[in-house]
Amino acid sequence: MTIRLKKDEAHAIVDIARQHFGEQVRVWLFGSRTDPAGRGGDIDLLVETPCALPNRMLSAARFDAALQMTLGEQKFDVLLVDPATEEKPIHAIARREGTELSKLLDPEYLRLLSLLEVVRREANWLLRAEKRLFAHHLDEAWFSNLEQDDAAAETLEAFVSRFARLQDNLGDKLIPACLRALAERTGSALDNLNRAEKLGLLWSAQEWLAARTLRKRMVHEYALSATDLMLSLQGARQLVPHFIETYNTINERLADALGVGADWPQKL
Repeated sequence: MTIRLKKDEAHAIVDIARQHFGEQVRVWLFGSRTDPAGRGGDIDLLVETPCALPNRMLSAARFDAALQMTLGEQKFDVLLVDPATEEKPIHAIARREGTELSKLLDPEYLRLLSLLEVVRREANWLLRAEKRLFAHHLDEAWFSNLEQDDAAAETLEAFVSRFARLQDNLGDKLIPACLRALAERTGSALDNLNRAEKLGLLWSAQEWLAARTLRKRMVHEYALSATDLMLSLQGARQLVPHFIETYNTINERLADALGVGADWPQKL
């Protein structure tokens, strides 16, 4: 976590909030403690419960006291929100700019966060491999020299393997995880692709399958003529922007649906 709070402290804060306000409580850390480069500072918390409280101020004071009993005498600044609380600008700022501790400690959310970051990183690597490969003039002479040119062969291998790996992680892992997070039904791989297309997450299920066929041909490039391999690589290059678009669309849709904070992976 890129926050200035120990993991056991974050766990304790969420556990205490759930003890006081129920399992559905949401807890954001905001303010100076979300700046990893800072030092010291109050522990600013926004605590949001769906349950009506008989006395919100007393409940906040008791929560603050429980935090100090567990974590030691520290300066906590607790904003407690229940359904009757008047919405204030500071509440929106805390949700938008803060880090939701209750989500960061949820295993499903952590897995989704990790998967998004893996796909973002692999997409970035693919873009770099594409740039290096297509900086060359890919003609028959270049391909005929692959067996003697280790650097050229490694550049080709990097593009092909990263293309395949990105498609696998997008299609087999991220798309089903996104559907589950959006409370959508999942099924076979083809069912998931069709559902993702209908939801506007995927540009085309049919084109996705075409990309899978194309990559199989590239993996077995030893069986292709130079012309066929060149055409396959050019076809794959046309599909790379769609892979990036799919990642960005899923990233944005999940961010909107889950109300994420500053730790959410960036778009490409």
